[in-house]
Amino acid sequence: MRYVKPPLALLRGLIDRNTQSADIALDVYCAPNPFLREFFWARLWMLTLLMRRLARRDGRCLDFGGGSGIFMPSLSSGFQRVDLIDLNTSQAEQMRERYQLDNVQITNANIKDFDFGPGAFNAIVAADVLEHFEDLSFPVERIRHWLDAEGTLFTSLPSENLAYRLLRVVFGKKKPHDHYHAAWQVEKFLGEHGFRKVFGLYHPLFLPLFPLFRISAWRKA
Repeated sequence: MRYVKPPLALLRGLIDRNTQSADIALDVYCAPNPFLREFFWARLWMLTLLMRRLARRDGRCLDFGGGSGIFMPSLSSGFQRVDLIDLNTSQAEQMRERYQLDNVQITNANIKDFDFGPGAFNAIVAADVLEHFEDLSFPVERIRHWLDAEGTLFTSLPSENLAYRLLRVVFGKKKPHDHYHAAWQVEKFLGEHGFRKVFGLYHPLFLPLFPLFRISAWRKA
């Protein structure tokens, strides 16, 4: 699996202001401030490292709540087939077209209304998604249903610790109203509802020293 970083000009051309949030959105990945920009890209680089180590490369992967499709070019290089599901897929569809990702299927749907079927995926990526669900029960049950018995779930989650809050102030970002959980709360829920953590990284220092994001791999317990 290759780490693919689309050029800034392409990303800026895909930005649709109607789909942006106050937190992590496509415009963050092409922000004028290079420190901010590279900081958020590094999360996807770390996810790529983890997936190279633990994911089956000949399988099928789901980008759960994949949003703009920013991670699709990387995922497409590592799996036979990649699916993305989200409520708004307009940017992801443009990304697929620009990169001619023939092995990517995009589903514009609510996870409550759509079912891929049991054990459909060897890997599922939920990158900065689960904290947006006030009730974690259904998304976690859906992920568990869609993941096969030997599959791996990969998560990236904001810590919401003091350092994270201070950086929001520095860069003028407000906490979204739908950030319901910190990383430790989501990970605790996963551990109590059928998953076991098999590997973890911490961004930016790789170690749990005031991490801003937890990047983890999970398997069914």
